[in-house]
Amino acid sequence: MSTRNPWSTLSSRLIYENPWITIREHQVISPGGTPGIYGVVETRLATGVVALTDDGGIYLVGQYRYPVGEYSWEIPEGGANHGEPGLEAAKRELREETGISAREWSQLGGEIHLSNCFSAERGELFLARGLTQGACSPDDTELLQVRVVPFSEALRMVDAGEIKDSLSVIGILRTSRLLGLGKIGDHRQHKE
Repeated sequence: MSTRNPWSTLSSRLIYENPWITIREHQVISPGGTPGIYGVVETRLATGVVALTDDGGIYLVGQYRYPVGEYSWEIPEGGANHGEPGLEAAKRELREETGISAREWSQLGGEIHLSNCFSAERGELFLARGLTQGACSPDDTELLQVRVVPFSEALRMVDAGEIKDSLSVIGILRTSRLLGLGKIGDHRQHKE
């Protein structure tokens, strides 16, 4: 089977734009030959940070998420500014949301497509260790709670559906594999 693009784009127009998203409407011919419209949401690069404490805890940030109408516990996250590398955005977001800076950084796997059926949003995840506490400075759109939970508790929250945010779920599960904690459902706390 071919992996080339089977869609034909006839035209594209800007529908809406704000500092966070752009919506474009494309007139297309589908792979089956039918004319139609494909709406695409474009965003900045999304970043997420799994910030691990020396004793095996993980920082979670709680906030109300307007689009889904729910309170959400997540890893520290945010969007990169135009042209900003993902790692730099992750460092900035961790500092802004939690006041934390880290000595050690590593990328957690490759790029993630967050909802590729209607969005071009891409994400990158990072693991931060060697944490130092400072002052946080969240955006005025953020009313945040910050807490540290044992990593095993974060895994339990993922399994129970209490953590629903995709970057958080993927970041926590990738970290559990990296730390050798096994498959989902294995909630033993890892001590380094």
